[in-house]
Amino acid sequence: MYLLEHLLKVPSVSGFEDKAVKCYEDFMHEHGIDAFRDALDNCYAIINPKAEFRLMLEAHIDEIGFQVTYIDDSGFVYIRQNGGIDRACVPGSQVYIHTLNEELVLGIIGKSPIHVLKPDERGKAPELEDLWIDTGLPVEIVKEKVSVGDFVSFAPNFKYIGDYGITSKGLDDKVGVYVVAEVMQRLSEKHLDIGVYGVVAVQEEVGCKGAKTCIANVNPNMSVSIDVGFATDVPNISKKKYGDIALGKGPVLNHHTDCNRGMVKLLKTVADENNIKIQMAANPISTGGTDTASLQVSGKGVKTLLLSIPNRYMHTQVEMCDKRDLEETIQLLISWILEMDQRVKNNETIY
Repeated sequence: MYLLEHLLKVPSVSGFEDKAVKCYEDFMHEHGIDAFRDALDNCYAIINPKAEFRLMLEAHIDEIGFQVTYIDDSGFVYIRQNGGIDRACVPGSQVYIHTLNEELVLGIIGKSPIHVLKPDERGKAPELEDLWIDTGLPVEIVKEKVSVGDFVSFAPNFKYIGDYGITSKGLDDKVGVYVVAEVMQRLSEKHLDIGVYGVVAVQEEVGCKGAKTCIANVNPNMSVSIDVGFATDVPNISKKKYGDIALGKGPVLNHHTDCNRGMVKLLKTVADENNIKIQMAANPISTGGTDTASLQVSGKGVKTLLLSIPNRYMHTQVEMCDKRDLEETIQLLISWILEMDQRVKNNETIY
């Protein structure tokens, strides 16, 4: 899982994904797979580009983070969010400010001690404007190094946990990027008649912006997005609302209006025939929440599907996934693509 570990150590706050995209791009080139970027920095890896029938695998490479908005006269740095930050988890975080000169400035996100808060303030998540980054540096050094607009990422913290667990900031959606990369690498050894495009998209966390340009650059017949989904095998999450989803029981096959019914049926059949574990979920909302919705209605419209990797503690610095679910997702996608390839070779109905 070297690639995943490497991706998780490289920051990719929404709008600042370049270094992480380069990791993916370099991995593709190392395995003899052509790759290119578009104007937004989405990266497209391609197997069999001349094929008429094209499948797209997509995952977003950006992670939640911050940007600097103000530096006060004492050298404390103020920030706003890039993406859906859980404010309750922010105080006490170790972060890096990424300066225009490519320097990393370590800081701590500080707040007023609980002792000085009013009783009615103690149980509330603080507003971001009431938090600050303390670099421990003199004000003149801070103002020399740090600028308004610098992006801020949580410090890398990847760990293995338990027998199969991995925990880190940014698993949403670096695990999806890892799956796409592994599928592309393993398929590159096959002789396919169809074209397969492994796409990592930028700026999902700030409005699915990267996905909106992907279809024009690929024009796929079908697209599968790989993202994370809520694991409900923890206290206080309603299974009635979010489904019965657990770590270690395989990827989640989603049923909502972003997901083509024929594709859902075929992937379930492929999973059953290959003894691949999957879980089923119907989202609490009928559409949206991932790049899938944007991809579906791009261009002239695309048949889309969403596979979710179960994730505990989403949008915190200690997200948790299961290595077994990643491998099951990889095997499911490879088996499905090989089935699609065989049907195209035989001029059979796709589904």
